[in-house]
Amino acid sequence: MEKILVTGGSGFIGRHCIKELRDRNYEVHAISRSLISENHIEGVIWYQLDLFDLDKVEKIFKEVKPKFLMHLAWKMETGLKLDSDENESWYYLSKEIVDFFYAYGGERAVVSGSCFEYDHNSGDISEASTPLKPNNEYGRNKNRLFRYLESLNRTNGISYAWSRVFFTFGPGQKLGSLVPYVITSLLKDEVVETTDGNQEYDYLYIKDVVHGLILTLESNHVGPVNICSSKATKLKSLISTIAKKFNKEELIKFGVKARPKGSPSRVVGINDVLKNSTEWSEKYVLEDAIQETINYYKA
Repeated sequence: MEKILVTGGSGFIGRHCIKELRDRNYEVHAISRSLISENHIEGVIWYQLDLFDLDKVEKIFKEVKPKFLMHLAWKMETGLKLDSDENESWYYLSKEIVDFFYAYGGERAVVSGSCFEYDHNSGDISEASTPLKPNNEYGRNKNRLFRYLESLNRTNGISYAWSRVFFTFGPGQKLGSLVPYVITSLLKDEVVETTDGNQEYDYLYIKDVVHGLILTLESNHVGPVNICSSKATKLKSLISTIAKKFNKEELIKFGVKARPKGSPSRVVGINDVLKNSTEWSEKYVLEDAIQETINYYKA
């Protein structure tokens, strides 16, 4: 079995990645700050520590010597509060993690970027042609890390993929995120207060996101890759679809909340690089993905 180290292993995307990596017969080593018992997945080797304890992190890389790295860890608040000064600390930490990985024999890394690195006023988003013009600290520091990996590739020939994940949802997402907020509110017969809902975002179910990340890991692609559906989903339609499954459309109150400051009206990616560099295709239609997510929160 080939060794992979996953940071952010207890996070929303990380937990789903670890499960699929185990199913694909990787030897998975995962770092988590929370209790290991809360993240138990059969066959995973867990390390409970704070990533900012760099001596312990380096020791793990030195002892494990993973062939692959999936760096997903980054503190991000839900609700588009993206201007925390902590983002710069995560940039410097991530540089150290990348350096440890390659210093101890690592061969290929997939690092999680973001659609918030792009200019959102330039139409549908392509890796090759859309300007990189982040308007918040999260996007700026993600992009700094991308530039660092890009420079390592130029100077040292390292193999990496920079996966810009767009919008996602699914079982286990933080309750403050849109889809679990709507579902859990309706389960309790509570009113759901939202913005006008006319924003159009590129949503992709978590299982399709993870499949894209892992196929990218196993590919030879170097550089950025959009992990997205290439379809615009209006938030009003997404929320209404959830409400109809509960027959509780009357509990949805559009236009009560103002849009978060600086939030874009449309963010839709182009996924040609993902499809052309791997055998990825979207497996889940929106209605089925919503139903599976509802079933999780009902349980």
